[in-house]
Amino acid sequence: MRLPGPVYESLPTAYAVIGAFALGLSAIDTRDWRVAATFAIGIAALIAALTIYLRRRGWREMRRRYSGGPLPPTTARSSRR
Repeated sequence: MRLPGPVYESLPTAYAVIGAFALGLSAIDTRDWRVAATFAIGIAALIAALTIYLRRRGWREMRRRYSGGPLPPTTARSSRR
């Protein structure tokens, strides 16, 4: 699935806001199962935000490093022998 650039660039921010909101809600709410659920959602959203942010930063760095030169080596093995 291919997302438009502005949507894809805003995903880490959206996930971070959702995660912070869920963690804040888990600190306010006192019911047992809701605390666990909102805490888990908050942590998952923050991990997703950090993962997307770091992968985008790495991709930009690799693209900058290899622009105009040969493509970076891949770790996948070729099916040809």
